[in-house]
This record gives sequence, C-alpha cells and structure tokens, in this order.
Amino acid sequence: MSNSNGRGNSGGRGGSFGVRLGAGAIWTVCRMAGALPHRFLYGPVAAFVCFVLHRVARYRLRVVRDNLSSSFPERTTGELRAIERGFYRNLAEYFIDAADMAGLSEGGHLRRCPWPDDNRAKVLAETAGRNWIALTAHFGSWEWFGTFGLYREGPVTVAAYRPLRNRAFDLYYKWARSLPPRIVPVPSGEMLRFFATHRDGIDGSPLSLVLIADQSPPLDAQSRWVPFLNHPTVFFHGGEKIARKFGLPVYYLRMRKTGRGTWETTFEQIWDGVSPTSDHEITGRYARLLEEDIRREPALWLWSHRRWKRRPEGDAAREYFEKYGRG
Repeated sequence: MSNSNGRGNSGGRGGSFGVRLGAGAIWTVCRMAGALPHRFLYGPVAAFVCFVLHRVARYRLRVVRDNLSSSFPERTTGELRAIERGFYRNLAEYFIDAADMAGLSEGGHLRRCPWPDDNRAKVLAETAGRNWIALTAHFGSWEWFGTFGLYREGPVTVAAYRPLRNRAFDLYYKWARSLPPRIVPVPSGEMLRFFATHRDGIDGSPLSLVLIADQSPPLDAQSRWVPFLNHPTVFFHGGEKIARKFGLPVYYLRMRKTGRGTWETTFEQIWDGVSPTSDHEITGRYARLLEEDIRREPALWLWSHRRWKRRPEGDAAREYFEKYGRG
C-alpha cells in the first residue's frame, strides 16, 4: 500500500488499532473463502447466500418490488418476480466477488474481468495518453470495474468510492481495492482535489477517473431531472463538471456478464473532451446508455437502493414536465 504512486491517505492502512484488527479479521475470512473452488463458491455458496438475502432476511424486499413495478409497469407480476430472483442471485454473487477478490493475483483479476483487445486499442487511440473519465453504475459486479487499469499500456485507474459507515469494512475495501497495482481508490469527495494534484499522471501513466454516478445525489442548484426508467431522476453530475473543466474525454463503462463470477468491460465514448456540449448533456447521455443496459438485463442493476425517494418540486417540476411531459 505504498504512498509513492500517489495513493496517499486513500490507499494506506490507516485507522485505529481496533479498526485495523477488525479489517484484518475480515481479510482473513475473505482469503479463506476465496481459497474454495470457484464452482463451489458460485454454485452452492451463492445459492445459499441468495436464499438468505431473499427468503430469510428479505433484504429490502419491499424497496426492490416497488422499484421494479414502477420502473416496468408493462411487465406482468410473473416477469417482475423473475427479475427479482435474478437480482438477489446477482447480489449474492457480488458479495462473493467482494470477498474473493482479496486473494486474487493481478493475473487473476484480469482473467475474471478482462478488457477486450479491440475495445482497448480503440479507447487508447482516442485518448492518446490523455487523462479521461469513465462513468459506471451499480450494474453487474462493480467491484471489478477497475481491472482495465492493470493493462500496462492503459491508464492508472483512480476509482472513486463512498466510505462505509462500518470503519472495519471500509478499511477492508480500501485494502482490497488498492491491492492490484495501478488501481488507486479515492473517496468521492476528494476526487477533484486528487485529480488537480495528479493531473500530470502517476508514474508516467495518464489517469482514468472511474465514477459511479447512478445513486441518488444531494440536490443543488445545478441538479437537473431527466426521464429514467419511468421516473423523473436526478444524477450525480460531478463527472461532467470535472470533464468540462479540464477537457477530459468521457466514456460509459459497460459490464457484460460472461459467466458466474466472470465479466467483461468495454467502453463507449460519451464525449471526446473537445466538441461543444451543453450543460447536463454528458450526464443525459450516460443516463440513456445505462437505461438501455438495465432494460436489456434488468436483474443486474441494484434495485435495493431507494433511488426515487424524491421527486422534482416547484420550478424543477415545471421545467421537467414542460420538457418531458407526464408520461
């Protein structure tokens, strides 16, 4: 967990003795779990975790069902229940991924979530050594999204994250996320400052700032509501702000499931960092691409998040309904 490559306080061991002890215990358990055969982890173990989450704990089941029914009013109850079951299965595999990655080598990460040669060559040619931004979402198994930074000809991945309330788990995730070289975890609130300090790159490599932008953000004067899954929705716009301020190309990071515990990352350019663009246009393009992915594979999105706990009010509501209508 060296500080020499710019990891600073985001990648160090940090925390009180009690927090480090708790994180160490979690690490040990995860390493032991990760030593189990892949088929066993993603077969019987995943099925058991899914059963506990879905049928025993009923983890946020009401939120999941409300979100699904309001997002897909055209679907039958049977279809919605099928998506629900798929969601809990994917959530179980996500938890296993989060534990399993602690024991993986750099090569193991690349085997589990590769970046295809043709897409890699295209993106590297388009960015040509520049810093760039990758906007992603809680879709698939987002713990793997930084593996593209492990390719030596690629950028250093600076992965934004939201600190967890449980400090021991938060420290565990810091260790796990910064274990592979060329992946630097940074708290979301520190991303702009981190980039301003390291905008010339790290160890001679440009940076890719990876931002998860699909959860419900605090509202501010720059917030704009857009249609998304049959709801007026507001998105984090920090990625767009950084991109336009520094002229950084922006890509949508797409995750495709290729098997149990295996994924593939590809990128689609949203903005080239140069062409004229209006306010919130980049964020709007991101929202449309994400909705396309969710409609294609709905079980892979994080339906347990209270995504639509707010609706536009006052001037924001009038602006939204004048632009998009009420349908």
